[in-house]
Amino acid sequence: MKLAFHGVTVADPRSEFNRKKVDILIVDGIISEISEHASDRRYSEDVDVRHCEGVFISPGWLDMKANFREPGYEQKETIETGQAAAAKGGFTAVLLMPSVNPVIHKRADVEFLIGKSKKSNVDVFVAGALTVNREGKELAELYDMQLGGAVIFTDDKKAINNSGLLLRGLQYADNIGAKVIVYADEKSLSGESVANESATTTKLGFKGSPSIAEGIALERDIRLAEYANTPLHCSGISTSEAVDAIRTAKQMGLTVTAEVNAAHLYFTDDVLTTFDSNYKVKPPFRGVTDRDVLKEALLDGTIDCVVTDHSPEDSESKDVEFEYAASGMIGLETAYSVLNSAFDGTIEPDHIAKVLSINPRMVIGVDVPLITSGAIANFTLFNPTAEVVYGLTDLKSKSRNTPFLNRVLKGKVMMTINKTVLSDNF
Repeated sequence: MKLAFHGVTVADPRSEFNRKKVDILIVDGIISEISEHASDRRYSEDVDVRHCEGVFISPGWLDMKANFREPGYEQKETIETGQAAAAKGGFTAVLLMPSVNPVIHKRADVEFLIGKSKKSNVDVFVAGALTVNREGKELAELYDMQLGGAVIFTDDKKAINNSGLLLRGLQYADNIGAKVIVYADEKSLSGESVANESATTTKLGFKGSPSIAEGIALERDIRLAEYANTPLHCSGISTSEAVDAIRTAKQMGLTVTAEVNAAHLYFTDDVLTTFDSNYKVKPPFRGVTDRDVLKEALLDGTIDCVVTDHSPEDSESKDVEFEYAASGMIGLETAYSVLNSAFDGTIEPDHIAKVLSINPRMVIGVDVPLITSGAIANFTLFNPTAEVVYGLTDLKSKSRNTPFLNRVLKGKVMMTINKTVLSDNF
């Protein structure tokens, strides 16, 4: 394979070519040449040349929060269809959550997922469960899972309310050079909620989760990490209270990182007036103030990563009354367009590289791809100004639970490459 990108702009704050137009030649999955753009450059006839006016190239994106539902729920998604969806959305790698059946809490479970993913060049990293069966009662076999390939530990969207257990988990993970991802939710406050607690949801008759349920829980988690002197990654931040807690922790010099779901930068709980179960997610969409604070925190670096929270659900789980519907939406294919549209296309391309590629990889401790001669071709090409409309036939995921179908969004993934071309939308 010989592939050339003519006049593409680099979006990588670590690169000497950042924000510059370059010409890049790929030969058999390796960057053979990268140089300043020359409009009169000529290529041999055996080179597939892509003219890249308005197109940016960044290190391949990594989604830190994906659910592929295998094993146990293959009718919703498989590893194969999940990887196809990732490639379509610009992701060359994903971190799989342990919330399948059986739960990923043993070495054999981790090795199964890694083995099943080898057919695709979308790299799969595995998060092992922090506690046995994600029940929050006893620590899982962290070191054994790490030997099998687990890179980080979490109970996904189950908060660990036992402070002593979480403290031991933080300490044990740190002893083996790993990190813990926490989901902040004080269950005694949130209860069996289905939405945000606000004037809007109260009028609709929904049981709401107050924002302090997230804020209080996160403050405790940060205090425990401070006491243990360990790093901490905060999952699915959705409230201004949580942002304040993270910002304070960083100002104190604590090793705390955080992520936000792309859809939470776009929607508020006003969308629930439609009673469309595709808007039922966890954590729930919050109010306008919370959304705007999240956007500001992403731009100023308080929030480090944007995730898709890809959560496939079949029609039997979604096409029911809102109260009984499963939480979650698919997000791998639409995440970039949603993120870019949330900022009306004004978010800098090199900041996109930070929050979708560089920071996620640094959090989970894997290598960040380089855009330099001799490096393996692992990158994403995208156009921030191109409009896109996703239809059913555009989706590679096995499930269809998304509110973004037939909605005009700004920002298009042009190509995904990891040694080979995984998705081509030129």
